[in-house]
Amino acid sequence: VQIIISGAGFFPGAGAPAYFYVQNREQTWLDFCMLPRTGGEPKVLFRDQTQAWIESPGEPKFLADGSFLLSSERTGWKHWYLYSADGTLKHPVTTGEWEARGLECVDEAGGWIYVTGTRDSHIAENLYRARLDGSAIERLTQASGHHNVSVSPKGNLYVDTWSSHAAPPQVGLYRTDGTLVRMLDTNPVRELEEVRRSPVELFQITMSDGFKIEAAMIKPTNFDPTKKYPVWFQTYAGPHAPTIRDAWGNGYTHEQSQANEGFIIFKADPRSASGKGAVSAWTAYKRLGVPEMRDIEEVITWVRSQPYVDPDRIGMSGYSYGGFMTAYCLTHSKLFRCGIAGGPVTDWGLYDTIYTERYMNTPQNNPSGYAETSVIAAAANLHGRLLLIHGTLDDNVHMQNTIKLADALIKANKDFEIMLYPGFRHGIWG
Repeated sequence: VQIIISGAGFFPGAGAPAYFYVQNREQTWLDFCMLPRTGGEPKVLFRDQTQAWIESPGEPKFLADGSFLLSSERTGWKHWYLYSADGTLKHPVTTGEWEARGLECVDEAGGWIYVTGTRDSHIAENLYRARLDGSAIERLTQASGHHNVSVSPKGNLYVDTWSSHAAPPQVGLYRTDGTLVRMLDTNPVRELEEVRRSPVELFQITMSDGFKIEAAMIKPTNFDPTKKYPVWFQTYAGPHAPTIRDAWGNGYTHEQSQANEGFIIFKADPRSASGKGAVSAWTAYKRLGVPEMRDIEEVITWVRSQPYVDPDRIGMSGYSYGGFMTAYCLTHSKLFRCGIAGGPVTDWGLYDTIYTERYMNTPQNNPSGYAETSVIAAAANLHGRLLLIHGTLDDNVHMQNTIKLADALIKANKDFEIMLYPGFRHGIWG
């Protein structure tokens, strides 16, 4: 078995042992191991597993008696668990069909932990405090929108920076019972009142199986519901990487200018990218791109049915994983008139092994999955106009991805456009 050491550190105290995480190459399990500083054989304290992949949980948070808190997605949702010093699981501290993402502070004396998560909204994080014994949880942040918080080391105060898709960030100082000490910045951006802006519409589209896809739409400021508009679909779609958030900015400001060129700008996160638990992300296991495109096709079918949409003028774009999805859709779907694929992975056999094999397993163990998800292999099926963009010094998605796809398209006698940016890495700007 080929192994990965995906994290390491030390238990607290002078002369305390080290801990480290061992995973198999396919990342289907994780062992929490202990090694005395004096040497000897390491000891496996426990193994964590899920029904698909498992990601490194980050650093444990140690308590005074040597017990520790560690996150896991074993139930399909990220939550925090309390372990005894010998690795025995005591109990979950947070539970439910939501993500307890960031552990912001532990108030051991008061018996609370403070976490940010999605208990009340899948597109915005709030701050919660949960009893260390797992008996209760309460929400502290109350304003609608997304909250970024910093809790004081003593656990008695926190700074909350929050915003929504309609309101720029404001900053307040709060006690950890949720009461306001004082506002630090109300951020009245008066200049925005002079700018013609269309509202960002956040909504859900219900899939045929009942899953609710989060979506966003921006229409031109002079929108006329009796006319039919072209739609530009922007995507990322990578596992567990949502783009729809109830937060200021989040691409919405830039997209206003695009909408004012006469386009309807549309975004939607397929379920594997929705942030709605690992259980949703696992739908893409060993088939990156396939279930995402199925969701994308269904939401685009909904878009095409709207009376103000020109169903024959739907384009899409994305960068990195979004570039892969754009190229994949243009070679596997006929719903798009054109697409711009920036820095795209075009065959998962060409990408970073740690990332790829977590989601796809190895090419030796999953040959059909790698074949099914290859854009290069489907080059002859290109439908619509495709523009490929790549930085020549891209050290993340190597330029060979675009070059190999270009070669396959040429051999298939397919027309396309390509723009290489000398000296740029994984991103084009300026």
